[in-house]
Amino acid sequence: MAFIRTYLTDMEDRFAYREARAKYITGTPPASTTVEVSKLFMPGLVLEVDLIVALPRR
Repeated sequence: MAFIRTYLTDMEDRFAYREARAKYITGTPPASTTVEVSKLFMPGLVLEVDLIVALPRR
């Protein structure tokens, strides 16, 4: 189980983000939400990604 929450400072960047994400997340994609925010915690940042992932026990 996984969930991805993405924050972008410009929603026009979602196309480039989608391409980059597709390189690393294959198969059935996890549930996700993408929202536009006015700024992030550090000046110059344009993207922040939170992941919640349940890993199997070993």
